Amino acid sequence: MVIDTNLIIKKITIADLAVLKNFIQNSGESLKTFRYYEKRDLKIISNHLLTILLFLNNKPIAYGHLEIEDNKTWLGIMVSESEKGKGYGKVVMSHLISFCKKNKFSNIFLSVDKNNINAIHLYQKFGFEVFSEFSETSLIMQNIF
Repeated sequence: MVIDTNLIIKKITIADLAVLKNFIQNSGESLKTFRYYEKRDLKIISNHLLTILLFLNNKPIAYGHLEIEDNKTWLGIMVSESEKGKGYGKVVMSHLISFCKKNKFSNIFLSVDKNNINAIHLYQKFGFEVFSEFSETSLIMQNIF
């Protein structure tokens, strides 16, 4: 795992939509497994509990959010394709899980493609377990603190 000392996690808001849009547009193949914004406007971040971008040398390289939907706390992350496999997903997950614990959110859900083995392994390292099958190709995972 490569973790650079030039990493900064920034909470983003509606005022940062241009930065978020640019990050999403430049995330490459990662968008094939992170489809959250396919059917949602970027302004949805105003409803999130927390939305963050991880920056390396002032360039956004990873994203994370927490939101409440249908009385469940949902977690989502994405690492830019060019930065996968370097430990940045772990950095984002650590930050989001710390926020959940600090704010006493004890039951966290996420969805993941069944073939996204690296993501599933990452989530399992943070205590997530398969909760149900969402579809033929997707799982819902859950973590109870």
